Amino acid sequence: MAIPKLEDVRLNVKPMFLTLYHEYMFEGPCRFGEGMQLEKDFDLMMAGEKFKSWYQQLKDAMPEDVVNLLDPVEVQRDENFLTTDEMLDKLGEGRDEVDLYFIGYASRPYDLALEFAERFRKPCAITQACCASAITSAEFLSRGLEFYPFEDWADATEYMTVLRARKVLRETKVLCATRMTSTVSVSSPDSIIDPEKVTAKWGTRFRYVSAHELLDQISYDDPMKNHNTPGRKGLNFTEEDAKEIDRLTDELIDGASENQMTRDAVKKSVEAWYGINKFLSAYECNAFTAPCPDLCATRRLNEKQFTMCLAHSLDNENGIPSACEYDLGAVISKVMLQAIGRRPSYMGNCFTSPIRNGVRQPLPKALFFNPDSVDQKMVDLGDQENVVLTFHSVPNRKWVGFDAPIREYAIREFAHSGWGATIRYDFAADAGETITMCRIDPTVEKLFVAKGTIIDSIGYNDTNCSMGVFFTVKDSKDFFRKQAAVGNHMPLIYGDFEDQIIELGELLGLEIVQA
Repeated sequence: MAIPKLEDVRLNVKPMFLTLYHEYMFEGPCRFGEGMQLEKDFDLMMAGEKFKSWYQQLKDAMPEDVVNLLDPVEVQRDENFLTTDEMLDKLGEGRDEVDLYFIGYASRPYDLALEFAERFRKPCAITQACCASAITSAEFLSRGLEFYPFEDWADATEYMTVLRARKVLRETKVLCATRMTSTVSVSSPDSIIDPEKVTAKWGTRFRYVSAHELLDQISYDDPMKNHNTPGRKGLNFTEEDAKEIDRLTDELIDGASENQMTRDAVKKSVEAWYGINKFLSAYECNAFTAPCPDLCATRRLNEKQFTMCLAHSLDNENGIPSACEYDLGAVISKVMLQAIGRRPSYMGNCFTSPIRNGVRQPLPKALFFNPDSVDQKMVDLGDQENVVLTFHSVPNRKWVGFDAPIREYAIREFAHSGWGATIRYDFAADAGETITMCRIDPTVEKLFVAKGTIIDSIGYNDTNCSMGVFFTVKDSKDFFRKQAAVGNHMPLIYGDFEDQIIELGELLGLEIVQA
């Protein structure tokens, strides 16, 4: 299956070097020298040396896993200061594939760079070089042209990740499995209200499929006889698929430190993951979400004996942002986090765990958590302040990179009756690890950003959505108040990427809500 991975997206950067040379030998208020220094050949020789130095620094600064550095384009112009269409056409050749032009100068053809940008409206950047950076920056920005001035090459290197993340959003196509509507999920009405606004702003596209058609085709049945699409060939499993599903099932079970499910029960969830990926490939999508209670109520998940949990876990760690409960806000937030951090994200119900009059407020035992686990966790957390919990049974086996080693994990059932494979991970093993969170608000106008420190885990030995991570934040009251305006599910990644996520939010024109 060929799924276009967002991890493979690169920012196409085009070096553009502009030279001003002198045709005649003379001195004046902005040209000085003596002898051969006033000759045309000397100007061109110095420009060539300057280009070599600048181009080498640019190549060294552009990280290969972020940037695809295109071949440079050079234009030379004499002291008549005449900009011709031939010059502009040469600079703009192949511009459709260029995401960013990086400008370098020999002398002062600043107006040439400006006319290029005004004609082709492409983002440009420059690194500080005497007066050139301030002049170019001001002439571009004052005219509403997209431009990025960097104080030094290190700043340029860092910001390429942010620009790449914006491109990742543009290259994202979300496969949305729907049951009732394509906008409001029963359990996530706090999600994005208008997906088309995301498309208009950032280019992210959404592809819709009936959840019933999806469920029909997660099967070995005749592909021409699916209930919802009779006579139309579906994506049902082939004999080759069956062999691969068996292999993946054994690989998943063999890699687990614990597994309390039967092989057949695990296999049904692997089939769901594999079937979803067949749809992702066919629809040329690279992100996914599906409803949860909306589908649960149909009883079809109970009939097929799987949940979407395992599919979310395995796709996330393979670079395919995948969100529970038809939460489009979580999907887009995951895309942002994974594009910046280059690692899998995790999401779940998120709420603070405050202490009132010396007593920590209890977790919802009856709904999600084993009462004994909750009682023990209240003891373990003690009087720790500013505690937050995020829980859903969709943890990853990798945390610091898509190619990182698989960490120790267990396989446990979602349902008490023994079906619905989920990954269980002991977050307590990562106590002290920094995490970064973000979530887009329903109006696509605000971005909640926060940072925390892992302190403990819950639900490793339990069922359903009880798998969670406890972490501390700067101020849980502030966190609660600000989270309340953006939504429940809170995607997170390991590592400190708070500054880069804020920079991305600002680049996207979002109001930053930092907790």
